[in-house]
Amino acid sequence: MKALRRALPLGLAAMMLTATPFTALASSPEFARTAEEWARLQDNVIEYDELADLVHEYNATVQKNQIDLNEFRKDYGTSKEDVARRYRELADELEADLTYPDSGDADYGSRMGGIISNETTIKDLRKQADEAVEDFEINRLNYAAAEAAIVNTAQSHMINYYLEQLQLQMDQKNLALQQENLKSAETRRANGLGTDVEVLTAQEGIRNAEQAIQSDETDMENYRQRLQVLLGWKHSDTPEMQALPPLDMSEIAGLDVEADKALALENNYVLRVNRRKYDNAKSADTKETLEKTIRENEQNIHASVYSAYKSVLSAKTSCELAQAQANLERRNFDTTSRQHELGNVSRADYIKGQNSAETAELKRQTAELKLFQALQNYRSTVNGLASSSAS
Repeated sequence: MKALRRALPLGLAAMMLTATPFTALASSPEFARTAEEWARLQDNVIEYDELADLVHEYNATVQKNQIDLNEFRKDYGTSKEDVARRYRELADELEADLTYPDSGDADYGSRMGGIISNETTIKDLRKQADEAVEDFEINRLNYAAAEAAIVNTAQSHMINYYLEQLQLQMDQKNLALQQENLKSAETRRANGLGTDVEVLTAQEGIRNAEQAIQSDETDMENYRQRLQVLLGWKHSDTPEMQALPPLDMSEIAGLDVEADKALALENNYVLRVNRRKYDNAKSADTKETLEKTIRENEQNIHASVYSAYKSVLSAKTSCELAQAQANLERRNFDTTSRQHELGNVSRADYIKGQNSAETAELKRQTAELKLFQALQNYRSTVNGLASSSAS
């Protein structure tokens, strides 16, 4: 049904933020949060722990959904009986406006076509009234699911921004190594020990490294802009982005996948909607269909939680391997460094050893961040976003 557009309700009156460069409109009235809470959200700084609150207050889709939800309550009420009654009222209003033309009218065919269309709409409205399972709570859950998904996307954008930052650092180190390789190749060629092919190969390595750096910088900027827009900033704004919180290894050690499967069933938005529809349904056929859907939802949610759990364990193993490799490369470089001081290792080998150690450390940080990402995905899965459909 076509929804009426009304002014923002008083309870959602937007508050203009003028104290800082961040001047987006908030969804909640000023009294909904303490002065300290508003100050933290208005400080022109993006913090990972604030993402959910920033999305709730400033995301354009969330704000529109909240307005639409209030309009639904005004137009259709809160219970399924209210919704059914409104469908019947709309059908009656449309039926009362039907005016059948005389068969001799010049536009008889087109007018009758419109009437037939309206008669179909009236029939559909009354059928919807008889079979109504929708109510305010179902709409609220659907909008809550949409908000949770946006928060999850914002979290992913922020994590990916820092993953790209680490990749950029690795590619910058690779560029420095390629530049050293070029110097070495040119020196070898000048001394008659190298060839033009070696120089050309080194030059190609530099070009590839530079392209990788450009790609990293572009990806970082894209993630930054997308994140800012989700949180209410313009893409051209320049808020400060703070570091991600440290990884909590104790949380990973304490994961209980079986208990979390049960929790995911309680939290899952799609399943809650379908269970609500089942409670509202009158038709035996509708209930039977929903029973089947709910069973499939439950099976898929269990599978989704287990898959997310396995991803955490896999990321943890990768993190441990990366840590071991970083330790090994650091020890190797310490040995190389001592040998270089004694004159037993060339500058080129010293630089390669240094690059290997520093790159291994960046890979360790990357693996740790991917574990952080896998844990966040697991949390989202348990907290309501587990896939409830077959993959």
